[in-house]
Amino acid sequence: MDCGNADGAGGFDKPALRRKMKAVLGSLGAEERAFFSHKACVSLVKSELFLSADIVLSYMATGTEADPFRISSAALTAFKMLAFPVCAPRGTKGNTMDFYFVHGAGDMDSFMSQFTKNRYGIWEPAPLSAAKVCLPPVRAKNILVIVPGLAFSPRGGRLGHGAGYYDRYLTALKLKALEHDCTLSIVGLCFDCQLLASIPLDGHDVPMDYILTQSGFARERCCCRENML
Repeated sequence: MDCGNADGAGGFDKPALRRKMKAVLGSLGAEERAFFSHKACVSLVKSELFLSADIVLSYMATGTEADPFRISSAALTAFKMLAFPVCAPRGTKGNTMDFYFVHGAGDMDSFMSQFTKNRYGIWEPAPLSAAKVCLPPVRAKNILVIVPGLAFSPRGGRLGHGAGYYDRYLTALKLKALEHDCTLSIVGLCFDCQLLASIPLDGHDVPMDYILTQSGFARERCCCRENML
């Protein structure tokens, strides 16, 4: 499939747009996703955003998401602090999450031994054996966050799956970063076919600072909100 830029939201509300974008992502083959993901990751790893980062908050991709594994691997190789999200158990703290550190390992099996699958089938660090990310982390003034999503706009809009995990976490993280004088850079990672001209947003939606696809940065240091509902 030619994963070119998608059209705008086209009058879709969020639920309908999510269904549309899931179908778009589902049409990509595994080899295409891997190739496009690798290209996007290489662009970021070579950028000053990555080189200057002290801590990288990454994620473990699901089947159709852009995969930041190359970024995560490079962070460990460069001895940066690396953390992944852990969703709160159902019925405890609602749709909230925290990030937990992982460490480098000699092989993939050892690395993956630090993870367990959550109720959504997503790999996440085992909270009982991992340290929670708290600000200000030691030696961390530059924080890089890699964020997945179903669709993005060049102006920083993001359409997630609707549970609000990232919006809640990023809202709190931005306040803490400001309080502790940390530089926070939020990068939406996606494929070209996930880029829409605009996305319907609510007041609680947190915009991305940067949007990155296999073609490179679609937007750097986004500063605008769009289509607020």
